[in-house]
Amino acid sequence: MKETGESFPRNTLRQAELALQGWQDLFKKLVVPNLSLEEFQKIITEATAQVDLAERLKEERSQAVKVRNEKLKDVWDLTKRIRNAAKATFGDSSSEIEKFGGKSSRQRGRHFEEEE
Repeated sequence: MKETGESFPRNTLRQAELALQGWQDLFKKLVVPNLSLEEFQKIITEATAQVDLAERLKEERSQAVKVRNEKLKDVWDLTKRIRNAAKATFGDSSSEIEKFGGKSSRQRGRHFEEEE
């Protein structure tokens, strides 16, 4: 995803590598003011390392989100299972259901009547 202010092509590193190769091939014929071949090579190396880091972090985040979602699904399934067991044990209209995060059917009915 592009952030505001990004103004470079997706294949910037590839283009930089080609420019570096061309500069290396014609080293004695090309002079770039305020930049040496070694400096350019170092900058490309640093940028490549940052791209690699960003890709690794992106993959780790994706995996972490996947695992988180699986865990939350498991927790939700178990929560529903516990609530259903409470309803089966105490009855759907019992006040004990509230202790499990639900509302008794009596309260739901009263709430509905209040809205009318």
